[in-house]
Amino acid sequence: AWQESHEYLDRDALRQRIGTDYYAAAVYTPGTRLMNPAALVRGLADSLPPQVQLFENSPVIEAKLEGAAPFVRTAQGSIRARKAILAVNAFSQSFGVYEERQVPILLFASLTHPLSDAQIAQLGSDAAWGVTPAHGVAGSTVRLTHDRRLMIRQGFEYSPSLRTTDGRRAKARAMNQALLRRRFPQLGAIELEHFWMGWLAVSHNHAPAFGRIGDNAWAASCCNGSGIVRHTAAGMLIADLALGRKNPLIDDFLVEGTANYIPPRPLRDVGVGLTLAWDMWRGRAEQ
Repeated sequence: AWQESHEYLDRDALRQRIGTDYYAAAVYTPGTRLMNPAALVRGLADSLPPQVQLFENSPVIEAKLEGAAPFVRTAQGSIRARKAILAVNAFSQSFGVYEERQVPILLFASLTHPLSDAQIAQLGSDAAWGVTPAHGVAGSTVRLTHDRRLMIRQGFEYSPSLRTTDGRRAKARAMNQALLRRRFPQLGAIELEHFWMGWLAVSHNHAPAFGRIGDNAWAASCCNGSGIVRHTAAGMLIADLALGRKNPLIDDFLVEGTANYIPPRPLRDVGVGLTLAWDMWRGRAEQ
């Protein structure tokens, strides 16, 4: 229906292209592009116009988003503005925003050391590629980067406290390594150089949390795991909305509706836990 160019790849074709027969089949879409989210964020920060000030390493310890002049306070000082935009996704609940409309989910990712020439020779004909799972909860995202590293993102864990433990991180790191070795046993020892984690937010009805939250405050939140590109656009659109700028894409975003109400804890804990357990079981073959 989208008239998008695509190619069906069976197991043998995947083995030739990316060096693994782990997957039964895939759909290759040559019109898509892989993006490095960290490079995007750094690039945006490095190219800000002169009238924009960026404050890094300044965690907010107090915020007031109601009233005519919202403000935020850090350990180094405070900022008061005529208008404020909150764009912290799952961490919105820390500001008392969308607490009953989104669920925080924790994900883990790892990046290997650069692969040797001998290892690269075992990975098929494509110099760089990305695999997105058909089952977004249970499946793993895998990439071969241009600097010859394998990257994996796996795990979809309910995290209402927005915190985790050293033990949980160690377990997730070991799982990342095991899943890479399961896909590419011919590479021998695959060592991880980097490991990280991050939170996203999902809603019960898969709609975003987007719009006005106070007299002079707006928020763009609840990405539903749809990717950095979509919510970079959401950030641009919420700025246009706050400034009263006409943008037809705002209506496209608003027509999705807003994240609906989710029962409070502990009912939420039970419901989310059972839902994720069921999803993980259904998609267990993709892990």
